[in-house]
Amino acid sequence: MQLTRLFYFLRGYLVITVSGRYPERFLNVCAGRHIFIWNTFSCSRHLIRCCISIRGFRLLPPIARKTGVHIKIIEKRGLPIWLNHAKKRKLFLTGLLLCLLFTVLINQFVWKMEIVGCEKLSVTYIKEQLAECGLKVGAFRPRIDEKKIQTKMLLAVPELAWLWVDKTGSKVSIQVKERVMPPDIFDPHDFCHLIASKDGVIDSMVIKNGEPVISLGDTVRKGDLLVSGLILSEKGVDPRQVQSEGSVYARVWYEETKAFSLWVPKTTETGNISKKTTLHLFGLNIPFYRNPSPQYTEFSTTTSERELSLFGYHLGIGLSTVKYAELHTDYEKSTVDSTVESGARKLLSAIDEITPPDATCTNSRWEYTVLDEDTVEVTVIAEYLENIAEKVRIEK
Repeated sequence: MQLTRLFYFLRGYLVITVSGRYPERFLNVCAGRHIFIWNTFSCSRHLIRCCISIRGFRLLPPIARKTGVHIKIIEKRGLPIWLNHAKKRKLFLTGLLLCLLFTVLINQFVWKMEIVGCEKLSVTYIKEQLAECGLKVGAFRPRIDEKKIQTKMLLAVPELAWLWVDKTGSKVSIQVKERVMPPDIFDPHDFCHLIASKDGVIDSMVIKNGEPVISLGDTVRKGDLLVSGLILSEKGVDPRQVQSEGSVYARVWYEETKAFSLWVPKTTETGNISKKTTLHLFGLNIPFYRNPSPQYTEFSTTTSERELSLFGYHLGIGLSTVKYAELHTDYEKSTVDSTVESGARKLLSAIDEITPPDATCTNSRWEYTVLDEDTVEVTVIAEYLENIAEKVRIEK
C-alpha cells in the first residue's frame, strides 16, 4: 500500500470531494472497476473526501453520471504538479539546484568529530593523535582511510586496544576501547616469596606452594614475610627454591576522620532562566551572546544540541543551547545525631572505594567530637577481610 501511494505521488494525484445522495455507490462502482481511491474521509452524510490518481480521475465522468454524484477537485498534488509549477519559477529552481549541489559538496568534508569510550585517556589527547593521522575537522572525507587510521592510532597510542571509525555524512564517530594492562607474569621456575601488602591480623590461609612463616592470629606489618619460597628439609637435603602460591586473608582496619557542618544546604530554583545559543557552521562556532559567563551566582546547566541532517547524514550545521537556571540556597541547622549518621555513611563509602574489589567489610563503628556549636568531627573505623598476600620475585 505504501509503495502504491509512492507510485501515485511520483505520477501525481488529486484530492477530490464527492457529493450526492448515495456517494457510497460511487465508491463501490470505482472498486468494481479497479480504480484505486485512498484516504477516504466522510465529511457528512452526503459528502466524502478522497484521493485519486490523475489517470483514475479521467475515468470518473461516466461513473459520476451513473451514480448521480458531483465531483469537485480540491487540490492537486504530486511530483508532476510540483514540477509544472517550478517551470514557471526558474530562479527558484536554479537556487534549489545550487543548494543541492552545495549540500553535496559540503558533505564531502568532516565538520564534526564525536569520540566515545574514553575513560583514562582524554578526548583532547585522542583528537590530537587523530589529527596527526590525518583525521580532523575540515578533512576531505573520501580520502579518509579507516583501516590506516586504526593501524596508526594503535601504534601511536599503546594504551588503546581497539578503535573504530564510522563516517556518517560530515560527522565522524570514533569509538575507542582502552587496553587493560596485564598483571605481572611470573615464570613457573621463578623464586618468589609472599609478603604482606598491608598491616593486619591473619585470619585464614590457603597455601598452594611455599613454606608459611606466620600462623593464624599473628599480627603482621606491611612488607613482612608471609610465605617463604625457600623450603628447608630436616633430612639434610639441599633447600629448594620455589614460587610461593596462595592467599593469606587478614583483618585490616581503615580509619577516616572528617569535620562536618551542622548547617545543611537546601537548594531551590528561583524560576529565572537564561539561554546561550551557539551556531556550529562547518567547524566554526558562532556564539549568539556577548558574555559567556552566566549572570547568576548559583545555577544549574542543561545542554541541548540539534543537528541539521538529510536522510540521516549530518550536514555540518547545528545549534547547541546551554540553559542556566538560577538557584537559591538556604541553610537549615540539623541535629548532631543526624549529621553524624550522614557523615559516617559518606566516610564508609569513601573507605569502600579505596579497598580491593574482593574485600569484605566485617565490622564498622564511628565516634564523633563536637568541635563547636556548628561543627562536628566524625571518625569511622572499618574492619575488612582481604587477601594481603603479594608475590615478590627474589634473585636466586
